Amino acid sequence: MNNAEMKKMFIKASVFTVCSIAVMLHRSATKHILITDAAGTSVDREFSSESYNLLVDRNVSGDQSGKLTIPLSKSVSSDDIVMEDRYVDHELRIYIDSREEGYYLDNAVLSDLDIIDEAVCITENDTGSVCLDFKLNGLYANESSLTESSTIEVRFFKPHEEFDQIVVVDPIGYVDPDTDISDEASDKDLALDTALLLRTQAEKDENNNIKFYYTRLSDAYVDDARKLQLIEDVQADMVVRIGANSDQTGADGIIAYYNDEYYLRRLSNASLAGTLVNSCTSSGINVLGTKPEYEDDAILTTSEVPSAKLIIQVPGDESGQKKLQDKSYKTKLASGIYQGISDAFEEMR
Repeated sequence: MNNAEMKKMFIKASVFTVCSIAVMLHRSATKHILITDAAGTSVDREFSSESYNLLVDRNVSGDQSGKLTIPLSKSVSSDDIVMEDRYVDHELRIYIDSREEGYYLDNAVLSDLDIIDEAVCITENDTGSVCLDFKLNGLYANESSLTESSTIEVRFFKPHEEFDQIVVVDPIGYVDPDTDISDEASDKDLALDTALLLRTQAEKDENNNIKFYYTRLSDAYVDDARKLQLIEDVQADMVVRIGANSDQTGADGIIAYYNDEYYLRRLSNASLAGTLVNSCTSSGINVLGTKPEYEDDAILTTSEVPSAKLIIQVPGDESGQKKLQDKSYKTKLASGIYQGISDAFEEMR
């Protein structure tokens, strides 16, 4: 290697080193905060009865414009912060385990955003731990970071502005809010457990480019009106409902229902139903077929994007009860549904 070649190699190595250091410094300056996806559920925290309106300073500098900037006491690290995105309720909660009581009585949050309808601080204990509750005027996705200047910066945006593929997953089943009596307790648990495992798979897949929204992630009641509002708010490209039924006839497998009234150019409801059950077959789940039945389903009747309802049939005997508790079976279901959603989006390209 001559001197000229050695010089070129030295320059390239120097440039690479400088770029690497810059990336490392940027990452150390901005750390992403754990965000809990809370659709129809809540983080398990204890609240006191004390709350007060947060101070909001709207006089922001240029680089802070269009953001929500939250100051933190010096004792707070990223491990002390949990953000709960309650998108069904148009609400963002930020839980901060601080050791400085009354910090937000004197320190204002910074924002010139007009999307924040209400900003409240709820005390959790007498040591400084709080919940900052921001109620928004609509559904927004968000991106947050912890800066080196001890602030949380939150950027809000409409989901369709940054996500090309959006699906709403609806685990069917609920607890009646008036009687507190569950409808088919084991059946609804199967639907919810499958949805939770689906979420886990989507989050672990590094190649996943699909944005998932869920109508609920706990045993909470969400009526059809709120589900339809969520579908509209996120401008969903696809809707997948998941239900379960203990069948006294001994039926065992999965069946997909769809609306055959709408003609959808990119992907028909029938095609979506077929793709979902085919992927479930590949995952080792018995398939009972697809049916164009939707009249009693408010979601399938009104949805104008590709939509299907998957009903997991299990025998109504002891073998069915075991299947309802079988995590490996639920994992196969979740894998099949996840792959089916991915395949369906590929068909829509």
